[in-house]
Amino acid sequence: MNVTPAISRDGTIFTASTADLAGSSGAGYAYIVALNPDLSFKWGTSLRGLVNDGCGVHRPDSPEGDARCSTTFSAIGVDPTTNMPPALNVIDASSSSPVALPDGGVIYGAFDAYNFVRGHMVKLDKDGHFVGAYPFGWDTTPAIYEHDHTYSIVLKDNHYFTEGPFYISQLSSELQVEWQFQNTSTQACVRHPDGTLECSDTGPDGEEHPNGFEWCVNAPAVDARGNVYANAEDGFVYQIGQGGVLKTQTFLNTALGAAYTPISLDPSGRVFALNNGELTVLGR
Repeated sequence: MNVTPAISRDGTIFTASTADLAGSSGAGYAYIVALNPDLSFKWGTSLRGLVNDGCGVHRPDSPEGDARCSTTFSAIGVDPTTNMPPALNVIDASSSSPVALPDGGVIYGAFDAYNFVRGHMVKLDKDGHFVGAYPFGWDTTPAIYEHDHTYSIVLKDNHYFTEGPFYISQLSSELQVEWQFQNTSTQACVRHPDGTLECSDTGPDGEEHPNGFEWCVNAPAVDARGNVYANAEDGFVYQIGQGGVLKTQTFLNTALGAAYTPISLDPSGRVFALNNGELTVLGR
């Protein structure tokens, strides 16, 4: 699969896998797998039946509303396409990779279609037991911010079906929202060779973005002070302080629908971001 393994502090190796020929449908069979440092098998946890937030479950805070039930099936909480408990998926179209947690556990952004293509962020403990899930995980690899003898999880949080809102969300170690920062940009800009910017209400795709631009990033980054760095489809790199406060906003090259590439920090605090096929380095 299109996945980068993660290594825990005790040497445990985490990866994601799917049954051969299982496909990407709701009937898929996907797993989070843990290996010992010598690559021997440690444990494997199926992503089937971990959540029950499908058909007919009320989502009071969801812009998309509730997942509609099938006209054929009537069970509550199931995947409406299968009438079975939801099966979260590992698909090669995703760039999600597992992230080793300070407490020895692991999180992974799994795919599903019934949840308005938002997926789920699944958390397992060090022994592979299911701890919980957050209702967004599609194509994202979170950053971990360690602080105050605990840690927080930072990820993009896009609502695709309603074309917004688009958030960077910080979750507690228990997967509860600590704060959110919403992208509210409405104009698409391009930088000309002379350095000047030209902006309009219509982007290169010919569409307007009244609800802001999605976060076109796989992995955000976070520094030791808790500042979060992420790039968006509007062509900007954002520096977001703790509490969801905008600190800096730097335009790169152009606003466009881009690949879900990561943003990175080096030991000197420089920021590395991709936009329109160009690598930009920010910092001193």
